Amino acid sequence: MNLENVTVEMRPRSEWEAADFGARMIRRDAGAIYRVWFATTLPLLGMALLMIIYTPYPVIATLLYWWLEPIADGPILRIISRRLFGEDANVRAALRSVFSLAWQNKLFLLTPYRFHFARSTAMPVTQLEGLSGTERRSRAKVLNLKIMNHGTGVTVAYQHLALALYFGVILLGYALVPTGYQDSVGSDWMGLFWEESGKTANIVSLLVLYIAQTALQPWFVGAGFGLYINCRTQLEAWDIEVAFRRMLQRRAGSFATAIVAAILIAPAALIAEPAVAQDTSGEMPVEDPGFAGFWEEDEIQSALAVVLADDALQTSREVEEWYSLDSDDSSSDADKSSNGWERTLRDIGRFMSFIVEFGLWIGVAILLFLVFKTRAHWLPWLGRRQKKPRTATRVILSSGELVAESLPDDVPAEVMRLWNAGEKRQALSLLYRSCVFAAVTQHGVRLPPSATEGVCVAAIGQQTDMAQAEYFRQVVSAWIRCAYGYLEPDDNAMLPLCKEWPQHYGAVT
Repeated sequence: MNLENVTVEMRPRSEWEAADFGARMIRRDAGAIYRVWFATTLPLLGMALLMIIYTPYPVIATLLYWWLEPIADGPILRIISRRLFGEDANVRAALRSVFSLAWQNKLFLLTPYRFHFARSTAMPVTQLEGLSGTERRSRAKVLNLKIMNHGTGVTVAYQHLALALYFGVILLGYALVPTGYQDSVGSDWMGLFWEESGKTANIVSLLVLYIAQTALQPWFVGAGFGLYINCRTQLEAWDIEVAFRRMLQRRAGSFATAIVAAILIAPAALIAEPAVAQDTSGEMPVEDPGFAGFWEEDEIQSALAVVLADDALQTSREVEEWYSLDSDDSSSDADKSSNGWERTLRDIGRFMSFIVEFGLWIGVAILLFLVFKTRAHWLPWLGRRQKKPRTATRVILSSGELVAESLPDDVPAEVMRLWNAGEKRQALSLLYRSCVFAAVTQHGVRLPPSATEGVCVAAIGQQTDMAQAEYFRQVVSAWIRCAYGYLEPDDNAMLPLCKEWPQHYGAVT
């Protein structure tokens, strides 16, 4: 670390200004940083997608990708930290150091510290200062006193922005669906994220998550780094050190100039020295009077009395501080007074409490995840039912538009009434239109606008089971023979079609 080569203005900043300072460093080298990001995260994304496709555990694949995603934070942190001190943004060197940095940051990859509330400000202590164990904890404790709350705030803001962007991509995809297909294609798109749990749904969810992380994750790392640098600037007075170093450089330049001038002027001064000595011979040397004659003792004392009587020197403030009884000093004294066996037991107890604490946190996280994934089973017991997917409320055929209000509640009874009244063409038309409307609204069949009878037969055959497709084919066949061929079916053919209607479609709602 060479403070003489810093490429930014080193000065104390407010915490949120420091976070913005880190984001500006990301923007300065965004090209190099995003090349490192894609080169590091795309293999992880590809591995997760392959696990979703070829294994029966798609949720575990998504969770594994999310857990290992901080691997990309190390190279990003390496680039912006080196650029801060005047080095080049070497993308190849950053990529070559991915695995070494991942091992160095294993605390945030392989342990419950993955859930650290201020990970963006904690990772620089491990990676940039190379600390571990007790030294890292002591250093982190000093820094956390100033930036822990703001680091947590950056994490919370990042998570909220990522969630908003995740939902924004989902809603944007729904908004891009044409109006005529929002009841079918749009409902299927929304269902991928809220109701389905298949491979396609998990792939789309993972890709949307990756888009959100790509847009925000580097800036999250930069904001945490800005807080870390600002904290060190305040604690270690980097701004003053930089000012002194630059002052010394200027003085060094002035001193060199003075030496050159002395070398050039000295011969002339030596030549003129005898004349000066001759002119001043006979004069007594003058003593340096110092401060004598400028101030009297009484004047100094009166001035000091006025200064000491000023109100600015009379103010006082009481500061109350609380210290934990189990502080480092008391624990160190206890360690000194106890024997080796007691210290060993105490260390084992601390280690076990650490394992139990983070084990509980992992258990809580897994429990919340399972509760969310099984919400379809326990939400009905709380009196809340999952919202059904939106279904079409109207169907546009080549013969006109169908709405629920134009169809009777009891379709078979109305069809048989028209049939017995001699209106056979109207009866078959009603049966055909009711089948199409029920297939779209109840079974989610997607039809293009102004669909003909042949298009309806093909769509229902592809999107429903064989029994329903065969029934619909018989209805369409009877309707086409009557409407276009003027061949009316007999009662023996019409009666089974009406009787089989309830088992395929039920009532039109």
